[in-house]
Amino acid sequence: MPKRHHVVTTSLLGLCLGVSTACGSGGPVAVDAAPARGLETVRSPGPGQGAPPGATATRSPASVPEGFKLIGGPANGVVVAVPKDWVALDLAKDDLDKGLRNSGLSGPMLEQAKGSLQTLVDNKGLWASGGTSAGPSANGFPTNLNAFCQAGRQIPTEQLIKETRTQLEQLGAKVVEARRVPIGSKEAARLVYTFETNGVHIRGTQYYVPAEDKTCIVTLSTDTEGEQALFDRIGETIRTV
Repeated sequence: MPKRHHVVTTSLLGLCLGVSTACGSGGPVAVDAAPARGLETVRSPGPGQGAPPGATATRSPASVPEGFKLIGGPANGVVVAVPKDWVALDLAKDDLDKGLRNSGLSGPMLEQAKGSLQTLVDNKGLWASGGTSAGPSANGFPTNLNAFCQAGRQIPTEQLIKETRTQLEQLGAKVVEARRVPIGSKEAARLVYTFETNGVHIRGTQYYVPAEDKTCIVTLSTDTEGEQALFDRIGETIRTV
């Protein structure tokens, strides 16, 4: 039986918490190397309006809400929309040091972020941070997103949820919700959890979105209340490419 491949990316204060469960067989993490396909962005329909044509088709275009921007692309294997004022790093091409300085991090937190994000660099991932989110935080913790894709065979969503939940709990997280959700034309796993690290109470939401030969993992983290609606809105925009 092939050895299952597990990837765990953590950092001080949960700046970049990502847990990849048994999404496939052993081997290096990689993104889809297929040729780039045309990527169209569409506005979300207003109240009472239907979905735009083609929005539920295979490889449907990412829906970009008003006030959001699209990050990622074929080199990353995934695209997702984040608020326009968020600082975003495309670790398939951006300079990590420069990008983190632009995010406002400094000192020990900057060094911790560089170390924790190296896994994302290796896997051509994405990282984004709320431009002013560290200000309201009592801990100076920026609300943030990380995303990357892992190559491998698909497993049933319920099994993925079960194994991911187990890994999160092994890390000391309390899973408060774990269920299947529709993401575009695909069925994805969504887990909401909390955990304590260095006295900081982190609230996280994690999505596992399957594609033909990979699973893309998007993790959102914050230490402030009232961000779940934003996390859910961002999660709706995730598309594999």
